[in-house]
Amino acid sequence: MTAITLRIPDIMDKQLRDAAADAPSLNDYILKAVRRQMTLDSARKLAGLTPLDLDGEGDAL
Repeated sequence: MTAITLRIPDIMDKQLRDAAADAPSLNDYILKAVRRQMTLDSARKLAGLTPLDLDGEGDAL
């Protein structure tokens, strides 16, 4: 696991805490948001790759 430090501008603090009100913690909310964004970024990169010829591969992948 890698630790990161996230600096949140004061101007965003209230909105972020309000958005995370239903989450178990602010840290949990931020972690889920970061994971979601990483998934979206990865999907965009994969979508931009040249398509692979997977004819006949079936469920082998």
